[in-house]
Amino acid sequence: MSISAKNGIIGLYFLLEKEAMKLLYTDIRHSLTELLTREAEQLAAAGRRVFYIAPNSLSFEKERAVLEQLNRHASFAITVTRFAQMARYFVLNDVQQGRSLDDIGLGMLFYRTLAEMEERELTVYGRIKKDPQFIQQLLELYHELQTAQMSFEDLQYLEEEEKREDLLKIFRAVSQAFEDQDFDASSKIAAFARHIAAGDVDSELADLALVIDGFTRFSAEEEYLLGLLHRKGVEIVIGTYASRKAYRSAFREGNLYQASVDFLLKLAKDYGVQPQYAVGKGEEKEDAFGRISKLLESRYDFSQAELELSEEDRSRLQIWATMNQKEELEYVAKSIRQRLHDGARYQQIRLLLGDVEAYRLQLKTIFDQYRIPFYLGRSESMAHHPLVQLAESLERLKRYNFRTEDFLNLLKTGLYGDLTQDDLDHLEQYLRFADIKGAGKFAQDFTINSQHKFDLKRLNELRQQTTAPLQELFKTRSQTAAGLLKKFSDFIRQAKVGENLSRLAAGAGQQEQEKQEEVWKAFSHVLEQFAQVFAGARLGLDDFLTLIRSGMLLSHYRTVPATVDVVTVQSYDLIEPLTAPYVYAVGLTQDRFPKIAQNQSLLSDEDRERLNQATAEEAGLVIASSENLKKNRFAALSLLNAATEELVLSAPALVNEVEGRMSPYLTELTIEPLSLPITVKNRRLRATTLAPIRPCCPVSLSSIRRRLTESGHRKSGLSGRWRSGSCVKSWLLKVSGFP
Repeated sequence: MSISAKNGIIGLYFLLEKEAMKLLYTDIRHSLTELLTREAEQLAAAGRRVFYIAPNSLSFEKERAVLEQLNRHASFAITVTRFAQMARYFVLNDVQQGRSLDDIGLGMLFYRTLAEMEERELTVYGRIKKDPQFIQQLLELYHELQTAQMSFEDLQYLEEEEKREDLLKIFRAVSQAFEDQDFDASSKIAAFARHIAAGDVDSELADLALVIDGFTRFSAEEEYLLGLLHRKGVEIVIGTYASRKAYRSAFREGNLYQASVDFLLKLAKDYGVQPQYAVGKGEEKEDAFGRISKLLESRYDFSQAELELSEEDRSRLQIWATMNQKEELEYVAKSIRQRLHDGARYQQIRLLLGDVEAYRLQLKTIFDQYRIPFYLGRSESMAHHPLVQLAESLERLKRYNFRTEDFLNLLKTGLYGDLTQDDLDHLEQYLRFADIKGAGKFAQDFTINSQHKFDLKRLNELRQQTTAPLQELFKTRSQTAAGLLKKFSDFIRQAKVGENLSRLAAGAGQQEQEKQEEVWKAFSHVLEQFAQVFAGARLGLDDFLTLIRSGMLLSHYRTVPATVDVVTVQSYDLIEPLTAPYVYAVGLTQDRFPKIAQNQSLLSDEDRERLNQATAEEAGLVIASSENLKKNRFAALSLLNAATEELVLSAPALVNEVEGRMSPYLTELTIEPLSLPITVKNRRLRATTLAPIRPCCPVSLSSIRRRLTESGHRKSGLSGRWRSGSCVKSWLLKVSGFP
């Protein structure tokens, strides 16, 4: 074959390879999911098996959104999933190299390995080697190294000698434990990548296509997998949000779209593909949120936008200021009820939380009061479940030799024994009166009385009933894992834990019953993982109880809503554009919006930078501080475009009795040319919409009085001048009559 012919074949090969990758971007007011679903349908029509890939946090939502966009609302050729789940499809029939361990089992293996080490063997971490939080950090580092395409041996490049030696010693010991006990905790993506590199799955890849939605960055592991698939000729379509203006800009630093444009340009460079701007069905549309976004984008890139907002545009986006989160949620609930009265449905409404943990308890109370069904769309931690509290109380009772508080906490879980509330109150009153503490006092009859105030006969019956199972369990000495599990199972049965859990769910709705079932499955799984990791090993009851509690804290469960017509609740940073017609975002204080990712791992940012420079080009640890700004700007833009009809952004002055300032992302919406007003929601005053102010200018008493008078309120009793350097929050508190 001539040289020119060879060059022609090579050129054709590279042309085909380039065509196998397509990069798309679209305006944030266009539906990216609709565009990518059309791409997926075209690939499926051409005979491809299509995997529609979404981030882990969005896969459940994305599956529903894609199905709604499909012409027939279903397709056997299109699977909506995650990278790891897709990899699992291809390695499902692998001959298992070892027994599989999940995070719970892996955490237990770290615990076992560290327990076998002497404290003096670890210079830095010796004293905390069995601390659950330290083991959790080791677990996270283990996974980070996997997704970064690094091995634990790369830790040798760390600068700090003692830290380096400790971490290498721990990971080498854990690696040896994997081999000795025939365990496997390797990533499914890594296993799939090995098969691709070896050519084992070439026939299966021949008709494969990927459509990727919702990303603004890939992990090193995901990038490596995509590179392998691309070289095998797999068709890949990747889409993201960006404006044409941002994409063409020579200077991107500080741009609202910096995260997505950087993402596109990196892919374009890596694969030699030109990104294409795409528009969905029909002509380009620009609504109120689109105009607001363009004005905001111009502010960030220091350009001019020839746009003006109408009053109709401004009415689509409301900014609320409230006193506290309780009032804030009540105003949201009332507004939702009004929307229902006007013809909307629950499923058309989305509630976003600035801090899920800070709001979850009051959210349930208030939404139940207003009879608003809702679904918290996230995986739930077991941390707050009574079953975890039971395990924690058992551990503390054993460790601290029957302290009164630990004993009462065990009884108050509602899962131990069958005491009535009257019995529990009577017993608690006596224990505190007689100062009963320590295993010895609990083992003896109660005899102290005061003017026959207490029924000692009944109290001793309760003492015997509640302490007998505990005393039997705590007599257990060091023995095998199987023996400890047998003892613990007997204790669970005697304490009627399973019956009590069923009783808790019996009077509740279907969703609560499903929740308790999932919790029990998670608890059983913890025991199974313990049996697997510690098979044949001997250990004490203290270690056993610590491991069970730690395993349960690592456990998560997820339920699905009992009905489709519910208000979906989620963290604001998981939102996508055009999610729902009506969106409420609450808790948007400066501390929570934006969320500043803190590095709390065992590796500092300097450690990560050093490892990234020392290891292979395809390897890379994430440095959160370098991603914060552009990630948060893109999250703010996504939130601003979350609604198709109306959006409410709200910030309370107090969250859990802690004072907070309104987020700067909200206050800048009040500045010209956006000039959005802030509506003060206060029970003592009727809702008052106040004209925008410039956030950091002096505001005099007379101007405050004038605003109140114009709003129909009596003059304020404030005196003197004050600056709004403490931002709009201080001004709102004073204007609203807050103390």
